[in-house]
Formats: sequence, structure tokens, C-alpha cells
Amino acid sequence: MSEAFVFERNNKVYLNAVARIISDPEDLPRELAFALKGKRLNPAFVWVSGRYVQGEQMNTNGQFWTTDDLKAGEYSIQYTPLNVLHEWQYPIGTFVETKLVHREAAAEGELLPEIQALSLIWASNFPQVADAARDAHDKGKLWYSMECTGEAKQCLTCNNTYEWAAARFCAHLEGSKTAPRRFINPVFHGGALIFPPVEPGWADADIEEVAKAAREYADRSPVAYSQLPGGLSDNERIALEHLYKLRSTQL
Repeated sequence: MSEAFVFERNNKVYLNAVARIISDPEDLPRELAFALKGKRLNPAFVWVSGRYVQGEQMNTNGQFWTTDDLKAGEYSIQYTPLNVLHEWQYPIGTFVETKLVHREAAAEGELLPEIQALSLIWASNFPQVADAARDAHDKGKLWYSMECTGEAKQCLTCNNTYEWAAARFCAHLEGSKTAPRRFINPVFHGGALIFPPVEPGWADADIEEVAKAAREYADRSPVAYSQLPGGLSDNERIALEHLYKLRSTQL
């Protein structure tokens, strides 16, 4: 699994990336560290940093942002809520700082724009969440999932542009979930912490499956395992059971 992936649900885009807990500004990526130079991090919080979507390079799902798109969207991240598993009614922290930076792409060697962000968990108020985040971080299994919409969608095959929530799109966009498309001027609504299941069979859990399950069922009330939807794969069932456990024990 790479350090980032993107998927779409219910006319929203979810940008997912590895998250890391830091205790000193010097542990941050250089640009964020510079923004916090001379400042101390409140030890009553758990501080979490992560890298987000890259621009100027289409991802494997056909999604694309320009540098101007990322510049337009960066402002909207700051002060948005941080929750667990997309439970938006239960914020456990907030995003406090962002930077648009350019990093060298591993394959091509060119500099590509990306957004870096710093958030905090209100650890004194949510000690169980803080402990779970630390544990997931220590195991290399802590992820962010950022939710965003946008001003418009552009098909990069026919170059037609549509309002974000248009009723109809071109045949390219409607015919394939991976059709090349640009998301114009994104607006971020907040982010979620994602923890993978801890069952032995999930030592190398596919975090993408967990993140998608979290988004798919975040609006549903917790139910007994016997009431889970039918037709699930073993991994999907384990993922959903994991989500319900986290809901009941940490929020």
C-alpha cells in the first residue's frame, strides 16, 4: 500500500494518507516546522501530521488537481474538525496548520505540489482515542482521511466542465469511475483518523478497505454483528466489526 490513496463516495472525495504523531516541531516536514519555528507544542494534545494529495500528476484512479486547485483549497483545511472514522458528530480535535509545498516525485524526479497538514487530538478530553492513535502510530497503521468537495469537475477526455453536483455528466465520466478528471478548486470539510483492525489476520490490513467501509457505514447506528449487511467478504465483515467496536469503546 502506498502512502496515499483517493476514493469517491456520495459525490464527495476522500483523500487518505499516512499520519504520524509528532512531539516536537523539528519532527515535522521542513515547511511546517518553519511555520512553527520558536513555538512549543502543548503536551496536553496529541499532534498529528500528514501529507495529502499531490497536484499536477494523475493518480491511479484518474483524479487530477492543478497547483492552482491546491492553492485554492488549502485555506479551507485550517480549523476544520478532526474525528474518528468519519463520525462527524463527534469531533475529537482540529486541524491547525497547513502548507502547500513541492516534493520530488520518486519516479520522475520532478517537483510536484502537495498539501501538508498538522492536526491535534484533545487528549485530555478523549484519552482512549489518544491512546489508540499512539498505538496505531507505533505500529505504522495510523491514517488520515480528508473529506472534500469542489467547485466543478472537468472531464480530461472531452474537456467538458460540470458543476460539482450536476445531474448529468459526459459519457466518459458516467461510464467509468477511473475516467481522467480534474477536481476544480476543492473545499475541505475536515478529516478522520482511521485505525485498522487488530485481529491477527489483519497484521497487514488493507487500509483502503477499512477507510471505504468507514465512509460507507459512518451514518449508520451501531448494530449487533448478526445485523451486519449480507453478502460481505470476510475482510469487509471484519472491517465493519472493527468500526463498531471503535465506536462503542472510544466515542
